[in-house]
Amino acid sequence: MDLKLSGFNRKEVLQYLRWTGSEIPPEVDTMIDECVAETLRVVQPRYTYRIFPIERETKSPPIAFAGQDIQTMLTTSERVVFLAATLGNGLELAIRRAQVRDLSRAIVLDCCGSAAIEAVCDLAEQEIKAELSDELYLTDRFSPGYGDLPIALQHEFIRTVDAPRKIGLTVTNTHILTPRKSVTALIGIADTPQTKRFRGCAYCSMFETCAFRKAGKTCGRE
Repeated sequence: MDLKLSGFNRKEVLQYLRWTGSEIPPEVDTMIDECVAETLRVVQPRYTYRIFPIERETKSPPIAFAGQDIQTMLTTSERVVFLAATLGNGLELAIRRAQVRDLSRAIVLDCCGSAAIEAVCDLAEQEIKAELSDELYLTDRFSPGYGDLPIALQHEFIRTVDAPRKIGLTVTNTHILTPRKSVTALIGIADTPQTKRFRGCAYCSMFETCAFRKAGKTCGRE
């Protein structure tokens, strides 16, 4: 499914840039604005998803039982959404071109892509929720590589949703999604309101290397 992305969180772009809160120089501020506009112009947001019943006796679908964290998140869920989303190749090409001419611009574009793909996932989640009954609730999003959910499951995940054919999303032998600004995630569907169980540093795949955490900050997803 195609999505129209009209904007994304500029504050997140600054966080990905590791901006410390000091005043932004005018030339940097202008570059960020230009990169935000270019990102919105070149991305081709798409997503696909499938919904499966959770069968606890047979441990199906298997990915939903691959780690204790995901099982905890899905404790009160009877169904699970397999979501895959991507910005497409346009931004990848723009970043590569910028890397040749202006590395600073390439870095800003990359950070814009990180913020933009989260916005796409939020929009996709809203559309999925709109198709469900008002009496149903969604859990957090939980991706392979978070907590104890193995990142190697990316291969099975994209096969499950037929992502290569439907949205052009593939995965490398080292479990990296291509195009790089893409996300796969599990979302539980429950009939009771859901607490935010896993919005924190401990459940992020970047926990060990995160520059925000080492500086005593967070990326704002607590």
